[in-house]
Amino acid sequence: MQRRLLVLPLLASLLILLGLSNPAGASGPNGLGFHAPVTMPGSTDGTEPFVAITNGGHRYTTWQSPGQFAGSSNGVTFTQLTTPDPDASGDTADEVDNTGALWNVQICGAPPFTLHSCVYRSVDGGHTWPVQTTFADNHPGASDRPWIDVYPKKPGVGSGDPNDTLVALEYHTFSPDDLVYVSISTDGGQSFSPPHIISSDAGALGDSYCNTIPSGVVIDQNNGNIYALWLSGNDPIHNLGSGCNYSQLGPFDKAWVSVSKDQGTTWTSSLAWDGSADYDAITNIGPNADKIFGTITVDKAGQVHVMLPVRQHDDPVGYTGDCVANPSTCQEDPQPTDLLFMTSPDHSATWTKPVTLRCMRSHFFPWIAGGSKGRVAAVLYASESLRPNDPTSVWYIWFLQITNAVAKRDGTGTHYISPPTFQATKLDRNPVHTGGICSFGIFCAAVPNANRNLADSISVAIDPAGAANAIWTNDQGLAPSSRIDFACQSSGPSFYAGKPNLTGCYVEH
Repeated sequence: MQRRLLVLPLLASLLILLGLSNPAGASGPNGLGFHAPVTMPGSTDGTEPFVAITNGGHRYTTWQSPGQFAGSSNGVTFTQLTTPDPDASGDTADEVDNTGALWNVQICGAPPFTLHSCVYRSVDGGHTWPVQTTFADNHPGASDRPWIDVYPKKPGVGSGDPNDTLVALEYHTFSPDDLVYVSISTDGGQSFSPPHIISSDAGALGDSYCNTIPSGVVIDQNNGNIYALWLSGNDPIHNLGSGCNYSQLGPFDKAWVSVSKDQGTTWTSSLAWDGSADYDAITNIGPNADKIFGTITVDKAGQVHVMLPVRQHDDPVGYTGDCVANPSTCQEDPQPTDLLFMTSPDHSATWTKPVTLRCMRSHFFPWIAGGSKGRVAAVLYASESLRPNDPTSVWYIWFLQITNAVAKRDGTGTHYISPPTFQATKLDRNPVHTGGICSFGIFCAAVPNANRNLADSISVAIDPAGAANAIWTNDQGLAPSSRIDFACQSSGPSFYAGKPNLTGCYVEH
């Protein structure tokens, strides 16, 4: 969801205390530390970065717009690579399979496939992109915010030919129904299936009608199960009244996960989080997960984890209406934006009650990656401000190391065996953004004084040593320009059980 879309029309929770933050490059709680941030070459004006890591430990980073690339063998020194498509429009993400082949997805730029999803593949480390599949979504409506994952990633699984790799593509649409879909390739991204509606039951379909946010697709590398996360509004009437996908006003008070166990042919959806009990259908005020995006991962034991940024008692319709009427004085009511974290031990059939995580008072743009059972890495922006659109809000880039997130389902329901714990650290001692963060997508252009310099997403991945590698947008002192920064975990416990504590950033083998 980025600037090019201006062409379109307009809980029961457990609070866990954090450890202290630490300067980048120093040891924090439990020895958790990161190398000082490095800037991606050629990333001036870049936003919405993503990172993927090969089994050998080579990092591939991408950012918009269009999708530019850099690569690194050590997480510190990066080389700029070839841009797959100079005409593409962004919303970029990348993944690598067990052959080392590199995939990229983003919004096509050149007619006749403008505003559709394109998938690109490189087998020479991002130097050339001979496989370029336009109109990969196969949907008549304009697609937006595509995500991908690939299977297999484990060494020794499959044929060893990237032409046999399965690629799952998730996106939502602008017209005619604005739902979330997944299209599947079984030939390494050379062709894709017709779109599969993943809202498999009446509740998911009705609540998702015209108001959706696709929030990631992941494949369990143990068995090939495909999981897709999306956010929905409360009901079709209020979705239509708040402007659907074109405004993203919501509020978005439900998070759904759909699973396919047959390579995307059939899907079963479940409600991972339901905030509708706290939603006021008269005022449109309630919990709102549209501080985008929600995020999903699968750990090595097959547990599914979801994290959501949820602003409590949010009034997006009232706030934006007031801003349009009174652009010089509009202010949000002060409310926290919490991180909600939940886990499914049974292939997304049932979910734990959400745990509330806090490092400051407003938390935006989380992204997570799973390690061994119950271990999850998270990166996000956070601020002490309770008004995230305030021009005086100061934001930092944070990292969370979540452990002990092991769930089970028994006669008492689905719950954690013991409370998850986490440690937190700032990845940069300095602020990375001062000002508001508008999360209304393309509708930000219609909101006076809205700040969308950071666009909508950041990323984290885990390398072969079990170290986290994080990437984010930084515009501090640069606005309205920006750059892409990266940091690799260099100390502290590994996210993989049995691996030694980390002693420096991982070097490709």
